[in-house]
Amino acid sequence: MRCPRRLAAALLAAAVLAATLLAVGVVGVPSRARAATSATGRVDFRFEDDRIDESSGLALSVRHPHTVWTANDSGDSARVFAVDTRTGRTVGVHRFDAEVRDVEALAITPQGRMLVADIGDNGTSRDVVRIFWFDEPALGSTSGPRAASWELGYPDGPHDAEALAVDPRSGRILVITKDRVGGIYALPKSPSRRGVNRLTRVGAAPSTVTDAVFLPDGSALAVRTYTSLHLLDPDTFAGRGSSLLPLRPQGETLALAPDEDGVLVGSEGKRSRVQQVEVPALPGASGSGTATAPPTSTSSVTPTTTPPSQAPTSVAPRPPAAEPDSGFWTPTVVVVLGLASLLLAGVVFLVVRALWPERR
Repeated sequence: MRCPRRLAAALLAAAVLAATLLAVGVVGVPSRARAATSATGRVDFRFEDDRIDESSGLALSVRHPHTVWTANDSGDSARVFAVDTRTGRTVGVHRFDAEVRDVEALAITPQGRMLVADIGDNGTSRDVVRIFWFDEPALGSTSGPRAASWELGYPDGPHDAEALAVDPRSGRILVITKDRVGGIYALPKSPSRRGVNRLTRVGAAPSTVTDAVFLPDGSALAVRTYTSLHLLDPDTFAGRGSSLLPLRPQGETLALAPDEDGVLVGSEGKRSRVQQVEVPALPGASGSGTATAPPTSTSSVTPTTTPPSQAPTSVAPRPPAAEPDSGFWTPTVVVVLGLASLLLAGVVFLVVRALWPERR
C-alpha cells in the first residue's frame, strides 16, 4: 500500500507548509510598515528612515503639528530627526555642534526649547553628563551653532540614565536613572552653563526606567520600563497607577500623543514601531484625569535663548481615553492562533490515520 503512504506523506507535508505560511502571514503582517493612523485615528507607525536605527528618545513637537522628534543613542552624531506621525516619514534633520557620547532622552519645554540629554552611562563611569539645549528647529535639513549645555553631576556617584522630563507647571527638569532601584534627580532651579550643576535626589522611581514624560496638565509623571507604564505623583513621586505596555524587543521611548489623548511608546531597531496607548486612570479622577492647562509663563529654569517664532498653544483638556492598543500579541490573537494550531494538528492526525494502512 505505497500509494496511501505517499498520499499521507504528501498531505502531511502540505499541512506543515500551510501551517508555516499561516504563521508567516499572521506574524509578518504587523512587521510591515503600516499606515501611521489606525482606523480609530490613533497613532501607529514605523520609522521609514533607516538612519533611525536606535531610537532612544522621543518628544512631541510644540511648533509642528503631527510631528515628533527622535534621536539615536550611542554611536550616532549630534543630530535629531523630525518624523511625521501620520506617515512615519522623516520631515526634518537638525544637526547641532556638539560632541555627544550617549544621547538617551529628548524633551521640549512648553516654551519651545529642545533638550537633548547625553546622560547614558552603561559602565557608570561618567562623573559628568550633559544636557544640550536650543530652540526647537524648523523642519527640513537644518544645522545650528555650538549648542549650549549644562554639565550635571550626581550627589551619590555616576548613574546610567535614559529618562528626562520637564514639569509643565514649574519648568523643573528631572533626570530619572535606570538603576535596579531607580532615582529621580532634579536640576537646580536656575542651572548654570559654567561649572558642574549638582543634581538633587527628590524621589524613587521604578526599576529600569527607559523614558519619562509629564502629562500635559502636570497631574502625573509618566515613566516607562521595558514592559510597563507607571504614573507617579508629580510632587511626592509615589505610585498612582500602572499598566502593561505592548511587548517589544527593547521598549525605549515615551512621549505625549499628538492629540494628548494617551502617550506614544516606541522601541529601538530599524523600522521600529511607535504606537499610541492609553494612560492608566488616576485614582479619584474623572474622565481622563486631566486637570487644568499648564501655565504659559516662562519658567525660571528655561534657557534664555531667543524664543521660537511660533509660541506653543495652551493645552486643552483631553477627551476620555479610548481602549488601549495592546499591540499584535493580544490575548485574543494568542487564543485564536492556539485553537487554529490544535485544529490543524487534529486534521493532520485524522488524515494520516485514515490513509495509513493498519498492520496485519
